[in-house]
Amino acid sequence: MKFKNILAIGAGMFAIFIALVIVDELAVAEQVQQINEPTEQPVSVVVVHAEQHAPTVSLLGNTRARHVTQLRVSSNGQLGWLDAAIEPGMLVPQATPLARLDMTHLASELAQAQSRVRHAELTLEQQRHEQSVAVRMLSENNQSRYARREPQVAAAEADLAQAKLALESTSKRVQEAQIVAPFDAVILSRAVSPGDWLSAGEALFEIASSASMDVVMPVSEPVWRKMLPQLQSQQLTIQVVDRAGTSWPAEIRYIAPNVDLNTRQRQVVLKIDNPYSSVVSLMPNQPVQVTIQLAAEPHAFKVPQSAITRDGMIWVVLEDNTLQKEPVEVLSKTHKYAFVRFSSVSKTSQKVVSYPLLTMLTGNKVAPVSPQVKLASKEVSQ
Repeated sequence: MKFKNILAIGAGMFAIFIALVIVDELAVAEQVQQINEPTEQPVSVVVVHAEQHAPTVSLLGNTRARHVTQLRVSSNGQLGWLDAAIEPGMLVPQATPLARLDMTHLASELAQAQSRVRHAELTLEQQRHEQSVAVRMLSENNQSRYARREPQVAAAEADLAQAKLALESTSKRVQEAQIVAPFDAVILSRAVSPGDWLSAGEALFEIASSASMDVVMPVSEPVWRKMLPQLQSQQLTIQVVDRAGTSWPAEIRYIAPNVDLNTRQRQVVLKIDNPYSSVVSLMPNQPVQVTIQLAAEPHAFKVPQSAITRDGMIWVVLEDNTLQKEPVEVLSKTHKYAFVRFSSVSKTSQKVVSYPLLTMLTGNKVAPVSPQVKLASKEVSQ
């Protein structure tokens, strides 16, 4: 009986072992996962070298006439003479006669003023003579100021002073009846014709200085920081180009002590000498382009404009083919390239990423591809 139980137990254990072997053979073997190392991302790079570059800054400005003045008459009267050849746009030297009022009434007023002075002088002499006589004839008990005729003499002196001032005023109006150019000027407009009747204060001509013209140029804060060292050393070369393409040399007249209320930018006023001297003159109240040549930068790098990111930085590839983002200062730009200066790198050459991606991270390893390598691979494939 015991032997049969042992056989039954042995048969059962053998069956279990066979079942385990079958299950093990039928089980799906796990696939061994292969860990692939990340591939290096290819990037287009261009090798740039430090070079000397004189940056230029292009700004917009507006021309403004210098010493705009209206020539007015100071008396009522008829225009006695007018130089009919004077037209807007003509240049007139200083003290050139332009027009003259009829002198009939002014000559009469001048004669009256002169006569008033002579009568005042006579009255004063008479009062002084009477004073001297009265002083000699007065007794010791009668020594009042009126008896000594002091008030009468003072009144005569005041009348004479008033008469002289009236004569000076009339003489001044007589001089102002002759309208002349107060300085070397260009005629901007003429508002009278020969024989017109004029009222005091009426404008005849509007003129401006022909010796120079102003160019008002707003300057932003970044451009101002570039210009400031050259302003202090006076090394700026400035050219103004009008809409016709004519170039005019300019220099700084002054820097406005306040900022523009709307743009909050600084105002630099330039000076252009003799703007009306050529056949094609520079006109006031028009926009112009101002090109400023700054001092040469010895460590400038010429990079494609596509290499500059939106935040004004550049991706460079280090010697171990890792990425690094560098801040730069843009010195000048063309339609394809930009000249920049690296803020923290003093190397003489750099591998600059031509087309940076938004997914780039500092420290990522890349496979730099230069344009020469690309060109060589295309030639081999052909």
